[in-house]
Amino acid sequence: MISVRRLALALLIVGIAVDVLADRAPPPSSPVQRGGYYVLAVDFHVHSFLGDGALPPWFLVGEARRRGLDAIAITNHNRTWPSRLARWLTRDDAGPIVLVGEEVTARGFHIAAVGVEHPVDWTHSASAAIDAIHAQGGIAIAAHPSLKLWSAFDEDALPKLDGAERAHAGIYQGWGADHQLAVFYTSARAYQPRLAAIGSSDFHTVGYPGFCRTYVFAQEPSARGILDAVRAGRTVAYDRHGQPHGDAALFPLLPPDNRAELDTAPRPGLGSWCAWFGLVGLVVAGRGRRRDRHQ
Repeated sequence: MISVRRLALALLIVGIAVDVLADRAPPPSSPVQRGGYYVLAVDFHVHSFLGDGALPPWFLVGEARRRGLDAIAITNHNRTWPSRLARWLTRDDAGPIVLVGEEVTARGFHIAAVGVEHPVDWTHSASAAIDAIHAQGGIAIAAHPSLKLWSAFDEDALPKLDGAERAHAGIYQGWGADHQLAVFYTSARAYQPRLAAIGSSDFHTVGYPGFCRTYVFAQEPSARGILDAVRAGRTVAYDRHGQPHGDAALFPLLPPDNRAELDTAPRPGLGSWCAWFGLVGLVVAGRGRRRDRHQ
């Protein structure tokens, strides 16, 4: 069993090394400045490998740069360490900005918590989860608020939300998803007039980071500037028909909606597959050792 563990560990290390060495992302471009703001393209909802996504966090950052993103929030389910790892690995890079986050995933609600360092307890109500996010200085975004999740966002939770996903990759799978996000966004703004319109890819394995994105009008091109802009509602997101949503005063300052097609999505390469098999091998070997100890 020890030899299996060593082989799995070697595959994991080789996979990470191959992806890092093979990453040839273009150099970051300077943020667009319009109307006294930095107009930053941000994806607030992305999942990574070493969790529930296909691409490792160090590769996701390069892919975000290829897609013209200025910032990306890595939001694995109920954990923050993959995004903290990505931030640490890219601490000397010029961009994009890595926002530490988590998708707080409960049976009745999903919330993208961005700007938090520690996991938020998902066992309480949506309102309590939002309070916990704010206590860490983060922002709370209703993630893909489809009809089945509406009941969790009650009169206590809705006024506390900082944003809601008005655009999500799921809206391209049918008219119903787009309609449900539109209804939720409109209803939530009745409770929170500054509610930020958010576009997120919710990238796991299909598509790519930034397929749906948020244009953030920040006073400075930093993590703090992005979070402050969301709290103030200075965001715009395009729906499936190319119509903008958010602060209408910002519409004249928008760049064109230049999303590429899904067939250009990244695919896991040799490094990613080695890392996947290595991680699976370590899990299998660990279970085998536990079974042997109990026999």
